[in-house]
Amino acid sequence: MKNLNPDKPKDPRFSCGPTKKPDGWCLNNLNKKYLGRYHRASEIKIFVEKQLIRIKKILKIPKSYKIFLMPGSCTGAMEAVIWNLFGKREITSIVYDYWGVEWLKDLKKLNLKVDARISLDGTLPSLENIPSKNDFFFVWTGTTTGMSINNLNFLCEKREGIVVSDITSAAFIYDIPWNKIDVSVFSWQKALGSESQHGVIVMSPKAIASAVSRPVPKIFDFLKNNFVINTPSLLTISDLAQCLDIYEKNGGLINGINVCKNNKSVIDKWADKNEFVVNFIKNKKYRAISPVYLVFKKNTNYEKMFKFLSDNEIAYDIRNYRLADPGIRIWTGPTIKKNDLIALTNWLDWCFNKFK
Repeated sequence: MKNLNPDKPKDPRFSCGPTKKPDGWCLNNLNKKYLGRYHRASEIKIFVEKQLIRIKKILKIPKSYKIFLMPGSCTGAMEAVIWNLFGKREITSIVYDYWGVEWLKDLKKLNLKVDARISLDGTLPSLENIPSKNDFFFVWTGTTTGMSINNLNFLCEKREGIVVSDITSAAFIYDIPWNKIDVSVFSWQKALGSESQHGVIVMSPKAIASAVSRPVPKIFDFLKNNFVINTPSLLTISDLAQCLDIYEKNGGLINGINVCKNNKSVIDKWADKNEFVVNFIKNKKYRAISPVYLVFKKNTNYEKMFKFLSDNEIAYDIRNYRLADPGIRIWTGPTIKKNDLIALTNWLDWCFNKFK
């Protein structure tokens, strides 16, 4: 290794989730006061609710919207939404990543009527002529493909149906137009660098009134619970509290957006001139500010490359999503440092020539 010129990233964690912890995070700084306590004790409930209120404030979620804590990360939250809210109307589902594919499978398992518009080749499905009477279902940022819809200007203002979105890779990264979304779900393992396990559901009054009448498994029956369905991890909630502290201290949502844009520009500028990789998303307008997904355009022994990068603590977990084309997927979220990304690109250049 002595003959290699590039400096290593100070932190090799570029995973798309769970993501790198924020600078300043410390295991010893976790609030241990509530560990080992009954989760329905009044002070525990207040502690948990306080974190949910903080999320509403940081993300500028309207006061009239309700927020629910769910087990099972974003997956558990979305399953609960599918079981409780879909069925009254036809659903228009826009699918441009593999999580969108998974949600579509669940809709079909319940025999729901779906107008599915699918594109997994790096282009956006058609957004034209979406009936206002339909429910509308989409993933804001496709973590597996690096595509983001970016805005909802294509939707008509007055809709009979509800708008439902998986915003896991968009929460704390985009300024979400809450007035146009009736239901959103996310976990805090992405932009915040907090531990996973729990998911969040945010619902408008319209969405709550749209609940369907069908038998729902207890684990998904959040609308009938005034707290949490099952025992939350108070260790995870304490971790969330510390990550929220750091996020706010660093400048909140405005800073989060700026960091992501600056990080993305590092990868974009490098990839635009690179002969070995190309951005999977054809139209720059729909490229997410995190993550970035690049596919190989030249033969590369990527198995050896990824092993080398991991073994030498240069980059962990940057391989493409398991169902996607071979390539590199890099998280450029608020906890990632620009200089680490620059160091990573230098090493990738070295690896492309070493393992071609």
